[in-house]
Amino acid sequence: MKKRQRKSERDRNDGKDRLSDLPDGVLLYIMKFMKTKHAVRTSVLSKRWKDLWKGLTDYTLHSQDFISLSRFKEFVNWILIDRVHPFTLHSLDFSRHGCIGHNFLHRIIQCVAVHNVQKLTIHVNLDVMDDFELPINLFKCESLTFLKLSAQSITRTMVKCPKSLGLPVLKTLHLMNVTFTATYDDCADPFSTCNMLNTLVIDHCALRRGTTVLRISNSNLSSLTILDTLEPAHKIELATPNLSSLTIRSDPIRQLTACNLPFLEEVNITCRYTNMPNDPFIFTWLQLLADNVKIMTLCSRTLEIIHNLSTHDSTKVQPPCFGRLKSLKVYAYPYTKLSDDGISSTVAYLLQNSPQPRVVIINHRK
Repeated sequence: MKKRQRKSERDRNDGKDRLSDLPDGVLLYIMKFMKTKHAVRTSVLSKRWKDLWKGLTDYTLHSQDFISLSRFKEFVNWILIDRVHPFTLHSLDFSRHGCIGHNFLHRIIQCVAVHNVQKLTIHVNLDVMDDFELPINLFKCESLTFLKLSAQSITRTMVKCPKSLGLPVLKTLHLMNVTFTATYDDCADPFSTCNMLNTLVIDHCALRRGTTVLRISNSNLSSLTILDTLEPAHKIELATPNLSSLTIRSDPIRQLTACNLPFLEEVNITCRYTNMPNDPFIFTWLQLLADNVKIMTLCSRTLEIIHNLSTHDSTKVQPPCFGRLKSLKVYAYPYTKLSDDGISSTVAYLLQNSPQPRVVIINHRK
């Protein structure tokens, strides 16, 4: 045992660079989890490392990793846009604080299109005024399977998406701070041509002037998340027959319609405000979803709206029957006025017409 320990200590102290002995594929896999700036810096370690970074296929370029925005732009031009020798690019995570010129964004997206990037994340503020439309070639990429996009103009207004998105092999789409334009009449229907889309997140998005309906039409979509999107007067239409998971965190969208959702299993509803007219919109939502949902999550603010409706004769309605519901989870937050007893009684009121599911109340107020 002692001999083995002494041998181990000699091995550790012999100064040999064991990391550099690893195969290129292993080293590149390790470097994949580094910011690209730091991965490039490994080129100074030795001749073994000099050109190794050039085999990277996944780039992470964030301006906050640089001492100035001009240095960041120089680095992006050098490693990505103006690079002479051919290289492979599978994924790009690009984030720039401060304003970016729209011409620079165009060049980045052109690079993405040329290299058939599969996974793309872009977070930028653009030095453009209103009515700027995102580069159309971004939405014509036939290789993209994942796209996460957040863009705003210097006036803090949102930029426009095309009326219809191409992206034939896209599976995951996360849009933030963009607006949708009517595809026909007053209805925006941007997702119907994304034939392989499985997961959609719409975060702080809006409709352009003259557009009042957002139609989410996609026969393949299984997971939909709507976060702080649209105004109360707008309408959302769901034509998503294969939807299995729905999350809504929003101001009250009073007009929500849906096709039959036979595969819907999970619903998560978080209402943002309770100081609104007594409007039973929440029961309209729940009635649409009640027949099939198995797992439901509500926040205490949502329950507060239901409680307020249940205590007014003019707005009191019979809750729907959740015939397949197996589990109800309630998050109790400090910002709601309902007591613990109030939450329990509101849950009982909501489930009065339903087979009794398992109820879990998670109290964040203690």
